[in-house]
Amino acid sequence: MPIKPQVYDFVAYYEPRADFSLSARIRKAIKELGRRYGRPTWMAGAHAGRPAIYTDMHGISIGARIEISRLIWKPESRRARIAEVFEMFTEAARQGITSGPISRMTVRFRGGKHSIGPRLPVREAFEAVFGSTCCFQVLTTDHRYLHMHIGRAVVHQTLLQHLREGGPYHSTYLPRIERVQNELDGQPDRYEGYHYFVKPFLSPEGWPEVDFCYSGHEPARPMEATLLQRTGEQLRFIPESEVEIHSDQFVSLTDYELGARRFGALWIMQQGLIRQLDREYLPLLYLFMDDSGHPMPDRAFNWQELFERQRKSQYVPQASRASGTFLDMGIEHMLERDLIMQEGGNWCLHPGFSDVLHVTYYELGQYDKRLA
Repeated sequence: MPIKPQVYDFVAYYEPRADFSLSARIRKAIKELGRRYGRPTWMAGAHAGRPAIYTDMHGISIGARIEISRLIWKPESRRARIAEVFEMFTEAARQGITSGPISRMTVRFRGGKHSIGPRLPVREAFEAVFGSTCCFQVLTTDHRYLHMHIGRAVVHQTLLQHLREGGPYHSTYLPRIERVQNELDGQPDRYEGYHYFVKPFLSPEGWPEVDFCYSGHEPARPMEATLLQRTGEQLRFIPESEVEIHSDQFVSLTDYELGARRFGALWIMQQGLIRQLDREYLPLLYLFMDDSGHPMPDRAFNWQELFERQRKSQYVPQASRASGTFLDMGIEHMLERDLIMQEGGNWCLHPGFSDVLHVTYYELGQYDKRLA
């Protein structure tokens, strides 16, 4: 079989600071990194095969940016070669070469948004170096190249659970979350030194429930009593070791609020790709469901049938129910995000609709900060 080389263009952006500048020490350290991690690209990439550092202005602060391209001939070598790039990015921050820790990363390669093959080694290398699974947000795309952010996501539930409010996140608990969050924000000195979480779960009857928790070195009973008096919520102490082992069971107060609210930005993830869904057109997904809120994946509708269902739908805003333009724009919006598909003159749910996840997307530098 013919060898198909793949070129990846990586850029790492670092947290800015006011006193950063490119000194002779930094330039020498970058050259040393180039000797350790540099590889030829044969002029095939957007950047050089050796790392190059630049600066960007952020108000009164300056942030570092490191660029490098990687030409990989064998598919089985992609993961290892990409892992070297990620290790170089983290090593630069550890050595103090950059302005701060990694803020965000981007990757550019040849392929379309549905090309899973080129993305897979990037995801595997990221997981090996950073210890967590990454996701991709498309920045720009053309007929040949795909330019994406490499970030992380907090998975809340499936999109279908969000539509039906049948998952562990429910808007009923938003006032309770807000009371606790406002108390913590209003008295930061009193509650510092601990991390605060919510443990969402489903009751035996299938109803979503929440358990307020906190973790630290040891329990703080006076603090628990104060929060109980001020918010009416009894927090349960969880040892840090248990939180680390069962980290997927606990979410921050902010993440629960973002997963349960019925307004604002809505992020979805499909096969590792992150897309933002406009809530204005979210009610049109109910047109492809029955009266009980169950999706009808085998049912296709023509435009006139969808318009009639829109006109009678209780989920579509009354002002938009008789608008054909609203339906046309909503269909286009859902097609672009692979939520529905077109078959001739009819539309139906995409086969992967049930696997679409409702998430909150974070750039690398913001992911860990959310727990502060």
